[in-house]
Amino acid sequence: MKYNFDKVINRKESHCRKWSNKVLKDKFDLDETAIPMDLADIDFECSPAIKDAILKRASVGDYSYTFVEDEFYEAVINWNKRRFNIDIDKEWIKLTFGTVSTLHYIVQAYTKEGEGVLINTPAYDPFAEAVENNNRQLYCSPLKLMNNRYYLDFDDIEAQMKDSNIKVYIFCSPQNPSGRIWTKDELYKLSELCLKYNVLLVSDEIHRDVVFKGHEFISLWNAHPDIHSNSLVCVSPNKGFNLGGLKTSYVLAKNKKVRETLLEQLKRNSITSPNVFAIPAITAAYNDSEEWLDEMTKYVEGNFEIVYDFFERNIPNAKVMKSDSSFLAWIDVRELFEDEEEANEFFKTAKVTMVVGSYFVKDGEGFIRLNIGCPRATLNEALKRIKDTYKKLYHNKFSVSMNIN
Repeated sequence: MKYNFDKVINRKESHCRKWSNKVLKDKFDLDETAIPMDLADIDFECSPAIKDAILKRASVGDYSYTFVEDEFYEAVINWNKRRFNIDIDKEWIKLTFGTVSTLHYIVQAYTKEGEGVLINTPAYDPFAEAVENNNRQLYCSPLKLMNNRYYLDFDDIEAQMKDSNIKVYIFCSPQNPSGRIWTKDELYKLSELCLKYNVLLVSDEIHRDVVFKGHEFISLWNAHPDIHSNSLVCVSPNKGFNLGGLKTSYVLAKNKKVRETLLEQLKRNSITSPNVFAIPAITAAYNDSEEWLDEMTKYVEGNFEIVYDFFERNIPNAKVMKSDSSFLAWIDVRELFEDEEEANEFFKTAKVTMVVGSYFVKDGEGFIRLNIGCPRATLNEALKRIKDTYKKLYHNKFSVSMNIN
């Protein structure tokens, strides 16, 4: 590989939330030696092109108000066409201050208090917060779990659209926490339902940049010829290129009426000039960091193979869901732990942080999420701690041989 993803960087120096000693103590009651695998960012140094672009911009010494330059639009248009075969016009693109806050604006713009918003569960908790914090009604359609893989329940989705006052459907593609990539046929069926019941389909596609070999990400707009008339696509380079701290993302809105409604809401929320480093960082990511992303994706895919093998050989009563994308391992631990209290105690003993399934709104109980977007040395140390803790606490409970090297 051209880039060194085995390099361990000291993220405590950057005061990032994930590795903060204070956060580890306050949130997990762990000391500075803990390995955090909870927050969804990666532990690799960003691409050299992004770092150079930010340093160049910083060297100017002027950090005042900015505006969105044409180079940003050109980078977005070219990236979406080259990587995902999506044709986009400049007018359809709106830069915003992060996807989570944007979901709040979308709920505010397209629904009234008391009206319904649909999500699939388990789901990223801020999906629900965007609904409930704005006094809207949250509706959940559980994903069907079959052979340790998630599927959409179209009958349930349609029943809820038909019987409830649902105006917006926030849809995660690829799915967080499982990394499931939806097929073109699934997206087509979903689009048909939203068009039939006049439900605005909001496709959160922020995890689409990290896709593993043998899988193809299909954007919503390439799945149905008419869904662009009643949809928004939320995109961000934050996951693939680790730019979450810049608090930047963008929304694609092709339909003029839908777009103007969003722009009016963003104006009410005073969403104006972007982060001073946002434009150079995104431009460098999309124009000059594609090789870095491809190599990072391959490296993370290798991490998944290590994790699959580790649990299958050493803790087979914990079942890792096969992931199509991203760097988040979703693990079924219902046969391992009695409840989440036991799971929390186990990982606290191991000094490894994770996210319990109940965080994901509902239907995630009995699962945990581990972030494995990290150098192999970090991953192997975390797995060793998990193995040692398992052997210590469950030596007599399960008849499993401990033979990891």
